[in-house]
Amino acid sequence: MSMSLGFSCSASFSPQLPSQLLARNSNNGGLEKVKNLITKTGIPSNITSPLESLQKGNWVKLICGASFEDVVDIRNLSLVYTLAGVDCIDCAAESSVINAVHDGIEAARSIVPVRRPWVMISINDSEDLHFRKAEFDPDDCPIDCSRPCENVCPADAISYLGKDGLSKGGVLAERCYGCGRCLPICPYDKIRAITYIRDVAATAKLLKQDGVDAIEIHTSGREADSFQELWNGLEGSIDKLRLVAVSAQFVCFFSH
Repeated sequence: MSMSLGFSCSASFSPQLPSQLLARNSNNGGLEKVKNLITKTGIPSNITSPLESLQKGNWVKLICGASFEDVVDIRNLSLVYTLAGVDCIDCAAESSVINAVHDGIEAARSIVPVRRPWVMISINDSEDLHFRKAEFDPDDCPIDCSRPCENVCPADAISYLGKDGLSKGGVLAERCYGCGRCLPICPYDKIRAITYIRDVAATAKLLKQDGVDAIEIHTSGREADSFQELWNGLEGSIDKLRLVAVSAQFVCFFSH
């Protein structure tokens, strides 16, 4: 597979939706609001394929986040930005997340027969800021703490109370996408970042299934052995992909 140098023209959107647009569940009320909005405002006309957009330098990608795994919000994001005409939806390499993306795409296409965007998953070969989660033990938090971490989190991923409303909360792992804003703001230095590397075998299995069109490999470019090990592990599972992107620092290599 040959590699060609290119630059990504991407749009990154915060993984949140206006509460007035979609509820945090999949009831029909949320879809009706979207349908009414589309009826009033219309949608952009898009006649180019994702590949043509990439070749022309007009590529627009919704980045849900390599670590963001809230399937309800991901479905909603995918619905809205499919209607907006994005070329690609980039998400975490998890089957439940990929299914949520497809649910959102199909919900959008049930409203208007728009072009289907590519679905991309992101993986890494070494430590990378895109692949981390914040973590702390809420039992270690002083009672009188003002909880600045909860206020600064853009993803609403930190809660003083647990989901049951009674137990102590902490970081909601599925919502945390590793932005790091909470790390320096804790007055007691209780929050830490947990980094991880996506499992190669699990990723290869995902790629062999229908539903993934593209992959983005995040690499530092300084550890050739790690990249080679990842690439060898994906061998045989990337042949049917429409796009393979390798991101290293500020440069992105595309192969299609």
